[in-house]
Amino acid sequence: MDRKGAKTDPGIIEALPGTEEQTKAGILSRSKDFLQGAVDSLTGKDLPKLVEDFTREMVIVAEGLSEDQAKLRDAVTLQGEMQDQAAEKLRTLEKQVSELNRRLDELARKIERRQKGEAGLARILRQATWLAAVVALTVIVTALIRAFWK
Repeated sequence: MDRKGAKTDPGIIEALPGTEEQTKAGILSRSKDFLQGAVDSLTGKDLPKLVEDFTREMVIVAEGLSEDQAKLRDAVTLQGEMQDQAAEKLRTLEKQVSELNRRLDELARKIERRQKGEAGLARILRQATWLAAVVALTVIVTALIRAFWK
């Protein structure tokens, strides 16, 4: 570009007197900057910039890990709450099963007592029948003996 901001042909600039010195100065300055960058990288002058870049990237990684840990912590908390609820339901069901087993045992004892009671009643009736038969037989035998002895 020339002083007025218009684009100029590079071939024309080289042909003009005085622009050759500017071109040499531009090439020298670019070469110097390139070499200075190479030397700075070898001598460690870029080290603070590299450390800053590394630190910035590590901060991003650490923030991501922190978010992941927070999500995992939330998931573990949720899982713990769900396990607590499941354990509470299990305890409730165990209490219900225990209560049902107790009631079943009680009913079984009642049925057993009732069956023994009925068996006992039947036995008593059988014994009473035999006793009545013996008494009746005794009365008959006594009546026969009196009838024949007279």
